Amino acid sequence: MVKKIALGFILMGTIAFGKINDYRKVFNEQDINKLNSSISQFEKKTGNKMFLNTLEENEGFQTEEQEKAVIVNIIQDANGNVKVQVQLSQDLNPEDISPEITLLLDNVETTVNKKDETLLSEKLIDGLYQIFTTEDNDDTQVETQDDSMKLKIFLGIVLTISVICIRIIQVKRKKRKYKFKK
Repeated sequence: MVKKIALGFILMGTIAFGKINDYRKVFNEQDINKLNSSISQFEKKTGNKMFLNTLEENEGFQTEEQEKAVIVNIIQDANGNVKVQVQLSQDLNPEDISPEITLLLDNVETTVNKKDETLLSEKLIDGLYQIFTTEDNDDTQVETQDDSMKLKIFLGIVLTISVICIRIIQVKRKKRKYKFKK
């Protein structure tokens, strides 16, 4: 009974605080440190939280983080085959980036076949980092284009008002000249 309670606390601690949940014990300490630094860089640059899990078939992972969460599950079935599952929280608009995620999963398929889960994890983290930083750059470019368009419209309005004012002044001067001639 004591063992079950201790195991429960360990699992709850891993779910609550861990970024890497190596339930199948495939990573050594050096791999975990390397992956943790990659995940920390991902989180720092993108503002999203990432969880990397190694699971057996028919196991799942849930987190209390419901916003800005990226969950990567590396699942091994009964035959020893490895599958990769990427889950995104709804606020990250998974529908918008699903083609990029699909392309990433296609690209890491050869690594999945090699069954080198450390290399697979590194490639997944790097690929997700590129997807999310590219998305941020695209958003920045759209905002820059919007700002540029607003500036052009503003300058167009100012130029139009200036031309109208100059024309009004010219018409008033002509009226004065015409009055003086009569």
